[in-house]
Amino acid sequence: MNFTEMRLKIKHFIKKNRRLFIVIFLIWAIIFLINMLLGLRKVEPTATTTYEPHVAVMDSSKSTPKSMQKPIEEKIKEYVESCNDGNYEKAYSMISEECKKYEFNDSIGNFMRHVYVKMPLPKKYFIQDYSLVQHGSRKMYIYDVKYTDDYLATGLTNDEYKYSSEKFSFYKDNDGNMQMNIGDFLYYSDVKKISENEYLKIDVESKIVEYEVERYNIRFKNKSNYTIVVSDNYENNEVILKLSEEVRKREETSNIVLKPGEEFNTEATFSKYSDDGDDSQSIMFSSVRIMENYSGIENVDEETIKNEIDNAIKMSMEVKIAK
Repeated sequence: MNFTEMRLKIKHFIKKNRRLFIVIFLIWAIIFLINMLLGLRKVEPTATTTYEPHVAVMDSSKSTPKSMQKPIEEKIKEYVESCNDGNYEKAYSMISEECKKYEFNDSIGNFMRHVYVKMPLPKKYFIQDYSLVQHGSRKMYIYDVKYTDDYLATGLTNDEYKYSSEKFSFYKDNDGNMQMNIGDFLYYSDVKKISENEYLKIDVESKIVEYEVERYNIRFKNKSNYTIVVSDNYENNEVILKLSEEVRKREETSNIVLKPGEEFNTEATFSKYSDDGDDSQSIMFSSVRIMENYSGIENVDEETIKNEIDNAIKMSMEVKIAK
């Protein structure tokens, strides 16, 4: 087939199928036009969220019952609005008597200082059911409350969080009234457990439980004529909290040293999440030293320290605190 014949056949084919080519061209033109228009159109992104404020983060099976969800929302809303409006008396009146006493020492001034740290300026807020703690017959529903100037500003900017937060807890008292705690405070509990020997009496009187720590009020009595060193940060793990599966060191670094006949009261704080399921069993004082001579450990040569410890009576004492 020569070139002329091929050209005639192509011309004939196009003429015969002209309508088909026109339809194909029109379809292509319409698709091209639609794509161009879509490219020029600004589509506003639609926000999507899985935010469920009343589903517990730690364990969804322990979420707040529906009957308490709206009252909790309303109570938090009223509290935050009162703080934002500077009506601190009203906000203070909303928290439980136990929280007022053990978290703020029955002082509205202490409460106001707390608010200034969390909300130095009027804040927006949002809530999240976090966990459930059982204290005796009391079920305490814990909420994480975040305060921010901008709902979207809850990430990290220059390695600094753009929000502050605290744990609230809610429970029904014996009369069926809802009570609210703030500032991570959960509850106060009498312990009244004692360990005693001929030299030393240790009385763990009470504890305050916050969401991330347990704080114990402990009284020591030196019954001897010797200096008794309970803790001076020379030994490792001098004061520890024993749990069912692990131990926690005391957070404070202050010394516990008693002169002959001295009584001494202190607070020992241990890091512990209240919902970790690992109950506190005892407080162990593992490096108690009954010393005839004690020069301390600061600005004292190592040889003197070792000689005094070698001549000391060394013992450990444990106070059982489990119910």
